[in-house]
Amino acid sequence: MAGEPAPSVSAAAPESAAPATNGTIVRRDLLAVLDAGLGRFLQGVSTEPHMEQGRFLGFRILRLYPEDPRFRALALQPGDTVTRVNGIVIERPEHAMQAWSSLRVASQLLVEYLHEGEARELRFEIVD
Repeated sequence: MAGEPAPSVSAAAPESAAPATNGTIVRRDLLAVLDAGLGRFLQGVSTEPHMEQGRFLGFRILRLYPEDPRFRALALQPGDTVTRVNGIVIERPEHAMQAWSSLRVASQLLVEYLHEGEARELRFEIVD
């Protein structure tokens, strides 16, 4: 991960080693990431706008911390399109900042996304 912060995630995956869609995030680890800033976190992520028939759907993930095994275990992967974070559509920079800031007091991280056109979600409880 080359020194880039990412929260400690405990993913609950079935014994078949299916990609994780839920788990927990320790708040102190999350706060360290939030304190480093959104720009720092985004150094490990590449996205592009996903448009269909002139309508913005979300941001398609091109790269998601490829060297970090915590992210490889997630169901959310490159090619998927993030449509909402904790209910917030991330269409403009101020939306991203709103979602980022809201995580300081949130009880969960809910990422809604499209995988091959199918709506899916990741749900991580934030624990103290």
